[in-house]
Amino acid sequence: MADAAEAKAKAEKLAAFRKKAGEMRKKKEASEGGTEKTKNTKKSGAPKKEKEEVPAAAAEASAPKENEPTTEPTSPAEPAKEEEKTEEAESQAKATEDVVETPTSPSSSQPSLAQQSKLRSASFRQGSVPTGPMSPGAQAPEGETATDIYRKHVARIEELEKENKRLAKEAADSEKRWKKTEEELADLRDNEGDSKVANDELEKLKAEIEALQRQNSQLQQQASRSGARHGSSPSVSLSSPPAELEAQLASKTSTIESMEIEISKLRAQVARQASGTSAEHEQIAALEDKLARAEKAAGKAQQELGDLRKNLDRTAEKAVREGSERTSAETKLRSLEHELADTIAARLEAEKKADGLEQKVTTLTTLHKEQDSRTQALRKEKEHAQKEASELKARVESLESENTRLRSRKSAEGGGGLDDDGVDELENEERLRLEKKVRDLEAEVHELRRGVWREKRREIGGPTSPGFENVDLNNNSNSRGNSPSAHRKQSVHGGGIGDFFQSGINALTGTGDDEFLDDDDMDFDEDAFRQAQEQDAKARLERIKEIKRTLKNWTGWRLDLVENRRGGSEGLGPVFEV
Repeated sequence: MADAAEAKAKAEKLAAFRKKAGEMRKKKEASEGGTEKTKNTKKSGAPKKEKEEVPAAAAEASAPKENEPTTEPTSPAEPAKEEEKTEEAESQAKATEDVVETPTSPSSSQPSLAQQSKLRSASFRQGSVPTGPMSPGAQAPEGETATDIYRKHVARIEELEKENKRLAKEAADSEKRWKKTEEELADLRDNEGDSKVANDELEKLKAEIEALQRQNSQLQQQASRSGARHGSSPSVSLSSPPAELEAQLASKTSTIESMEIEISKLRAQVARQASGTSAEHEQIAALEDKLARAEKAAGKAQQELGDLRKNLDRTAEKAVREGSERTSAETKLRSLEHELADTIAARLEAEKKADGLEQKVTTLTTLHKEQDSRTQALRKEKEHAQKEASELKARVESLESENTRLRSRKSAEGGGGLDDDGVDELENEERLRLEKKVRDLEAEVHELRRGVWREKRREIGGPTSPGFENVDLNNNSNSRGNSPSAHRKQSVHGGGIGDFFQSGINALTGTGDDEFLDDDDMDFDEDAFRQAQEQDAKARLERIKEIKRTLKNWTGWRLDLVENRRGGSEGLGPVFEV
């Protein structure tokens, strides 16, 4: 009875172990199916592995069902399982290689995000480049404008941000796969622990079987000894216990064989899982390497992004500085343009004044030539008058000598009253005749000096001319005292007939009074004339500038001349705005 209870307990333990092994197998198949699904989304060669693993799973699922009722016919399946194990290891190694190569495969079929963004930025720049020539001040030293550099930097920053996001996503996916493989590895380690427990139980069962075999041999020896002692009667009674023992032994040997089959299956599964874990370890190492590369690329992208942001800030500052310099240059250019316009206007005014001065100089030269001709004529007349004056002087001297002689004769004779009266009458007649002639000559000289200049001045000036100014070029303080009227007064009030004739001769010859001919030998001061013209031009420019400046105060004002112009008087136009 005790042996039957022990056999029943062992059978229950074996059934529980089989149930646990089936559950572990189902879990493993489910985990392998999940990993196969994840691999199918990342590589194109996954259907081949599924086709290879589906028959293997079917074979593994059918193997326990076929091996449970049988004991020894399952031993030929072990080489086939080993071949399947090697094929699965090779397929998993290929799968890991495909997984490692999967991130690089899409880049060969289609361009990356960076290349697409570069193409977009290039097309945008080609579309935004103006057809006309650009100003040289708006270009950079490399031939690119600040806006193009800014767009390049912005496009590069966008590319790096997209690349950074993609790398972060790949890192997250690889981390998820790594965690999943770690979980699978933990499950495999649990399965290995369960297989170790099964091995321990199998060893215990083997030890019990050996103990039972030893006990059976001892019982058989005891039975043979007791049969030899008591004869043939106990042989009948002892025939039944060895049959029961043989049945128990057969059942235990069958259980041992089934457990050995299970252990071989578990060993094959453990070896297969070990090969899978090695492949998964390789895949994990490849993913870790890829993750390190992705982190390195992300760090490099971050560094490049920082450099690009610094360059962008630098270019923005440079653009702001260039804009301020451009505005200052534009303001300076405007001021220079205003100054140039003022200088051009001043130059035009100066040219106009120079033309007027040239005309004046030409007129003055012509007048000077005419004056020279007139002075030459006057000199000839002067010489003629001098000759006449010398003749008259000689005649006067002769008359005076004759007069003195006659007076001496009259005084000597004593009857000179009537003769003196006759001489006085003659002197008065001669004096009056000479005074009249002197007045005529003075009037003629005065007309020659003043009247002709006034007529020429009227002809040259016209109605709009501001007119000439009378300038005293003699600077002679004694001009009044040297005038002919003063000489006439002196001749009238004091002196005799000799002084009178002398004053007339001086008036005719110009020896005594050179008032009208003093400026003939005087030099023309060109420097003073030029300075006077420059001052006049400066005053005129200042007056014009002042008028232009004050015109701004009258913008918007309106001359209300409607009432004055309503009558339609001659010379008045319509109302206008200033």
